[in-house]
Amino acid sequence: MAVGFGILGPLRVLENGRELDAGSRKQQILLAALLSHANTRLSAEALVEALWDDAPPRTARKNLQVYVSGLRRLVAAEPGNGAAPVVRISHQAGGYVLHAAEDGLDALRFEQRVRAGALAEALGLWRGQALDGFRDVPLIDAAAQRLDRRFLGVFEDWLDAELAAGRGAVAIERVTETAQRHPLRERLRMLQMTALCQAGRRSEALAVYDELRQLLAQELGLPPSPALARCYRALLCDQGAGPVPPRSAAPAAPAARPASVDPCPPPHLLPTDPPAFTGRTAAARRLAEVLTGGAGRLAVLTGPLGAGKTALAVHTAHRLGERFPDGRLFVRLRGDDGRLRPLEDVLRQLLAATAPAGRGGAPPGAAGRFDPRWAWQLWLTGRRALVVVDDARRESEVRPLLPEAGESAVVVTARPRLIGLEGAHRFWLPPFAVDEAVEFLGRTIGADRVAADPESAARIVRAAGLLPLGVRLVADRLAFLRHVPLSAYGARLTGGRALLDELCGGDPLVRVRLAGSVGELPEAGHRAVLRLGLLARPVFTLDEAAAVLDCDPGTAARTLEDLLEASLLTLAGADGPADDVRFAMPALLYAYARERAARAAERVPVRHR
Repeated sequence: MAVGFGILGPLRVLENGRELDAGSRKQQILLAALLSHANTRLSAEALVEALWDDAPPRTARKNLQVYVSGLRRLVAAEPGNGAAPVVRISHQAGGYVLHAAEDGLDALRFEQRVRAGALAEALGLWRGQALDGFRDVPLIDAAAQRLDRRFLGVFEDWLDAELAAGRGAVAIERVTETAQRHPLRERLRMLQMTALCQAGRRSEALAVYDELRQLLAQELGLPPSPALARCYRALLCDQGAGPVPPRSAAPAAPAARPASVDPCPPPHLLPTDPPAFTGRTAAARRLAEVLTGGAGRLAVLTGPLGAGKTALAVHTAHRLGERFPDGRLFVRLRGDDGRLRPLEDVLRQLLAATAPAGRGGAPPGAAGRFDPRWAWQLWLTGRRALVVVDDARRESEVRPLLPEAGESAVVVTARPRLIGLEGAHRFWLPPFAVDEAVEFLGRTIGADRVAADPESAARIVRAAGLLPLGVRLVADRLAFLRHVPLSAYGARLTGGRALLDELCGGDPLVRVRLAGSVGELPEAGHRAVLRLGLLARPVFTLDEAAAVLDCDPGTAARTLEDLLEASLLTLAGADGPADDVRFAMPALLYAYARERAARAAERVPVRHR
């Protein structure tokens, strides 16, 4: 019989009803991480971080392979009827995927029961808090919290059906026990009030509302939601609470809310719409369609450094105000130094934006009194807001910010493709076309100046790499150098002077961003980028890369694929035969790599024979 796994409670590995030893603590962490992201690729970097946090050993990758081998032996038992194993582990694109069938993992069986409408059977699969004992690992904790919220949503739907059938009095004990564990869950509390009313305990239902109102004010600085306030008013008028509608039926727009309940305007926290925004017409239209469409309002904008991902996200968000009446928010995941901000800081920024003066808010120093993740999900419930999450590098950085339910939308900007974000619509932003780049240049330095010498203008934007960041740097420089003809400046860019010196001047910010994009790579990738700077041109073949990387073509191909995944390389000529494929490094990154390679060469001492 095949091995089965359970994560809806403490981690469990069973064979023929007998519990198996899952191995060492590290191997159990790896198993819990893979099971909690079943059928989804987890990068090796994410797994190494889960296993060793911020202090991985030098042999971390090799140790990871050893643990994976141990897990493969654990799941190797066959079903015995000729069918494929219900669980297997495969290596994919620098990461690992645990493939599981519904009969191999209780979390997947839970979802199957829910889809079939057997909610009571689905809830019966839970044995306690999901992945209890592994919540100290952030990657696992984020997945476990999603499972917990999924349980609550299904529990509420089940209870809603019980109330509709008039069985509220029978469910009081169970709903009260669950509500005590989740005292700030508003829909659950409304259902609890309804069940008490069906049992003729109206005064206790009113007491539930008063307790929740005080908790919301003390812990989060928020008033009760409009739906909860309406439920309370109905009780006061002795109309009975009645069955609470499903979450999806909750009003999403402020227009449906009484002004006396939420008189403050919705939060609007977007950067200024880029004044010289150019091109990207088709991408902006498709992005707007995704964000305002039906289910799956999650978009990921990817592309190399300087592709204009943030500009497109902000530009589109500015034009969707009427479609998101509950607010539009923007948050950067990294500070000015390029380091990842703590999740709690990001969540507090979002919560502060949703609770301006007069609206309430989390009091200073309240960190020990409430969970900001829970508060963020609570705010999103029943609202239709748009959230722009800027500069993500890993899926785990984004997942805690995604709405678990409701009609809010999220657009994420990232250089990596974040292929582990399930259900995301992905947009790859290529370089500008030449005419788009020239138009962008003209909006800054003047259309007349560009029209007077269009050939030189085209030469300049090509030298800058056709990416919006490079073209913007060129435009800013030319706006200052109004006395320099475009032809002379074009010759300057292609005449040997370092491109970064010309475009950056005394501003180190671009170099800092380039250094950050390379420095966050694994050591092999970091070294590869700098070695590629030794090439004579930024477009090259696999054989040329293998030569400069001093490795065989197979190893070079895997290295280049990792850089493609990180959006540090693109493909040129990929539509032709495999032998014609060319790899391309963006102009600014190539200039940085060449600069670093030249400095390294200067430091190499001369050896005298």
